[in-house]
Parts: sequence; structure tokens; C-alpha cells
Amino acid sequence: MNEPLAYAIVGHLVGDFAAQNDWMALNKKKHWFPCFVHCVIWTWCVCYGAGWSHPFAVAWLFGTHFAIDRTNVVRNFMMASGQSGFATGPLSPWSIVVVDNVWHIMTILAVARRLS
Repeated sequence: MNEPLAYAIVGHLVGDFAAQNDWMALNKKKHWFPCFVHCVIWTWCVCYGAGWSHPFAVAWLFGTHFAIDRTNVVRNFMMASGQSGFATGPLSPWSIVVVDNVWHIMTILAVARRLS
């Protein structure tokens, strides 16, 4: 595994779980500012972990994370792609959390491939 990619994924876990407080988690879909704060912290954790400072990395990671976290794009994708039972059934909301994290890791992978 690409070492910066591994550290970026650790940064993702820190930024999305350990560093996200209740205020951010409960309000990021309702208001832009808690989402903005969360995305700044998350982007810093990912970029610091990977050692990335390239403007593309910062802009791409922040922008995609904000779009994913501020909207219902993941849930809507799941509903439209035949995963409605997975998105709303007994595994919800954790099924959405897992798919959300897959999307975030895919955005990190795109940066790692672009910068390698």
C-alpha cells in the first residue's frame, strides 16, 4: 500500500470520528458552518497524515467532503441504486455511514493517485 495513502486513511478516521464533536455531527446537515468547521478539521487531518500540501489535494478533499456531508447525496444514491432496504432497513443508519466512508476513501484515493 502507498504509505501516504495509508496515513491519509488514518487521518480520515481521526477527522471523521475522533475529532468530530456532537455539535458538528448533529448540525452539519442543517447548517453550513458546523459542516465547514468539520471539513476544515477533517481536511487538515487527512493532509497532515499523508504529508500533502498540494492545492489540488486541499481543495478536492475539502470540497468533496463538504458536498458529501452537507447533503443527502449518499442516501439518495443508495435509494436510487437499489439499496433502499439497506439505506432504511434495520442496518440503517450505519449502512449509510459505511457507504459515506467508502465515498470519502474514494476521494482520498483520487488524490493519492493524482499526486503519485
